Amino acid sequence: MPDIYKVFISAGDSSGDIHGANLMSCMMNKNPRIQFYGLGKNRMKQAGLHCLHDMSSKSLMWLHVLTELTTFLKMKKDCVRFFQQERPNAIILIDYCGFNFHLAKAAKKLGIPVIYYVCPQIWAHGPWRVKKMRKLTDALLVIYPFEKSFYENAGIPVTYVGHPLFDEIYKHRMDEGRVSELKKTGEPVVAFLPGSRRQEIVRLLPLFLRAAELINQAIPTAQFLISCSDEQYLPLMKDLTREVTIPCTIIQGNVHEIIKASNLCIAGAGTVTLQIAYYLKPMIVLYKISPFAYFIARPFLTTPYIGLVNALAQKTIVPELLMLRKNSPWLAREAIQLLRNGQKKQACINELVSLIDSIGRPGASEHAAEEILKLIWDA
Repeated sequence: MPDIYKVFISAGDSSGDIHGANLMSCMMNKNPRIQFYGLGKNRMKQAGLHCLHDMSSKSLMWLHVLTELTTFLKMKKDCVRFFQQERPNAIILIDYCGFNFHLAKAAKKLGIPVIYYVCPQIWAHGPWRVKKMRKLTDALLVIYPFEKSFYENAGIPVTYVGHPLFDEIYKHRMDEGRVSELKKTGEPVVAFLPGSRRQEIVRLLPLFLRAAELINQAIPTAQFLISCSDEQYLPLMKDLTREVTIPCTIIQGNVHEIIKASNLCIAGAGTVTLQIAYYLKPMIVLYKISPFAYFIARPFLTTPYIGLVNALAQKTIVPELLMLRKNSPWLAREAIQLLRNGQKKQACINELVSLIDSIGRPGASEHAAEEILKLIWDA
């Protein structure tokens, strides 16, 4: 048994950084001889990551990789050199198949076990890539129940561990004073959660703001909160809201408190919808895509739902729309109905209760840590 286990871990965005940090902490609690190296942001560095590249200022979205090719190639080269020189006991990849598949390929050539945790959603928009996943990985740890059968049918060793988002929610200490402050702005409170990436904010926030003007015409007492998950996007949000005359307050951080204080959430299609569901808040989910991009992507879309909440329920429990052209009137109509129609609002809440009862438990990070340690010891 070696004195030190070296594990390489790669996460590219803020949510992956959080889940990676929680996983690292659980693994080190179970085996203090583990040392982590790889790619991450502040949370993973605070958890003990020996960081080869800080991902705080980098984007691994495929379009941005094209514009930052030199950075992309240097990161890949440095990681492969680490694999060759240090021969880690395992590689843990978190989401971002575009970049992480390159790392998986290099590791497999060297005979290093590859474990994918928080798999990319290829079941929704790239099922043909399951063959590549089978070729490049040794084990998958999946966070949605239906993913287990999807990958099992493809012949890949897979374990369902639960969603690590709920570990983070359970740890959060709600600032009830802040919730009360936010509620005092007026009733009803509508929260806008456009996303954590610049391109999401640019696409969605103007639509949300136009809908807010229409909602305000029907419900003049409505107050609007805009969630800013990353301080670097605060100037962008202020710029986008400059010409809006209705009451809009941009809040950096406090996303749990924003959701809890709201009567309705309007969000981009992402993990935040599960967080909204956990707090049993009615929501509307939106994804904006250009007609050309939709034309290219349409043959590869295999799920009728764009929102995780509806995909997990396998039915429409919250209004959602994949929007090709600006359609703020639709968004405003749906919002007004959920704010005014008590029966529709309660039906939505009842469905969210059933969903969260089935998936909203903590323990994913612990479960994943146990599975990974088994794989490392057996390797």
